Amino acid sequence: MKKSVAIIGEGETEWFYFDSLRITQRYPFKVAPDFPSHSDITHILYLAKRYLIEQYDYVICLIDMDRIRQVPQEYAAYIAAKSKKEFRKVMFVETYPCTEFWFLLHFVPGLSTKLYRSCDELLPELRKYMPGYEKSKIYFRKTKLYDYLKANGDLAVAMKNAEKLCRLSQENPEDQISYSEIYKVIKLLNELMPMKS
Repeated sequence: MKKSVAIIGEGETEWFYFDSLRITQRYPFKVAPDFPSHSDITHILYLAKRYLIEQYDYVICLIDMDRIRQVPQEYAAYIAAKSKKEFRKVMFVETYPCTEFWFLLHFVPGLSTKLYRSCDELLPELRKYMPGYEKSKIYFRKTKLYDYLKANGDLAVAMKNAEKLCRLSQENPEDQISYSEIYKVIKLLNELMPMKS
């Protein structure tokens, strides 16, 4: 039985990455909204409620922590939403600082607990592995993100290191490190896919 999955991203990066993943892997999920126009938490929570009402089996919200932490009201609203009953079926997936950190994990061979405080701080490191990378529709249309990462990076290493970094981040929150929970989405999608013969 097919499960319905809505993945709500804050911006274009998430939309293009998960759309290329959906197409390549033939996953039957919706990347929502059809194209993001608002990245504020109010809009993300509005969409989450909408997909819950539409009875999606899984509603996933991707959160770039560098952006949301810059606006105290948004951060407070996000923290409050995570504990509200109406959002208990929503899977909140954080990355600090941004989704590009998940991309970087495909290339870094060893576990690094380096802290990147912003996406701008991280981009020079990512461009060593993805030359010319930029957050633009032109780049994303030209470079199918998932396909590029699959061909040039190592998803298994990214998954393993992301899981370790998330564990370290939770065990020692005072030791700030960059982390990404996107591996949880990949695991879930793999579990939901019927076995290919």
